[in-house]
Amino acid sequence: MEGTRVLNAARSRPWLCMGDFNEILLGCEKEGGLPKAQRCMDKFRNALEDCLLADLGFVGDPFTWRNQSHRSENYIRERLDRAVASADWCGRFPDYRVINGDPRHSDHRPIIVIMNEDERERCTAGDKAFHFEASWVQEEHCKMIIQNAWHLTLDARGGKVVDAIREVGEELWDWSRNVLGDLEKRIKRAKKDLEECRRKAINSQSAAREENLRYKLEKLEG
Repeated sequence: MEGTRVLNAARSRPWLCMGDFNEILLGCEKEGGLPKAQRCMDKFRNALEDCLLADLGFVGDPFTWRNQSHRSENYIRERLDRAVASADWCGRFPDYRVINGDPRHSDHRPIIVIMNEDERERCTAGDKAFHFEASWVQEEHCKMIIQNAWHLTLDARGGKVVDAIREVGEELWDWSRNVLGDLEKRIKRAKKDLEECRRKAINSQSAAREENLRYKLEKLEG
């Protein structure tokens, strides 16, 4: 946090810091392994206080990092990632919300900061927004669907690039819903099961089940 102190000395505007601080503030923010030394937590707390930064809290799993050991006696999870901000920043964005997101293939959860109601609605719109899924490129017919929709709009119909992009999105969405629907449901279910498992107390059963669920999800996502 010494670098943060240096940055703070030159700060003149509302300030938000977020990400992996590689440290915890409280002993309860770690489970498994050796207890964190109090002096380390105190140094982190003092650095935040010197910079006039306050923890913004979170919604979701309190542990943002885990070593993902399949043995309960070696399993460690901690809240290493967080968002902190100055009072000026909090005053400018009073409707902020911090979400500990889906870690996907990482051992860290992403920290998502939503700063206003409009942004929150876009993030929670769900089915209303189109999102390209990286797993689609592994599917046999994905490239053909994109090429067909693109050339049909630009060449056959004389449309614009923005029209072609929209057409590609619609074709991919329809293909995903009607052809890949079963696969996506299985992925969604595997993610839900994995998330529930991660929230449970650490024991040999939950550690082994988490390992199995991660393997299952990786296979499904290809």
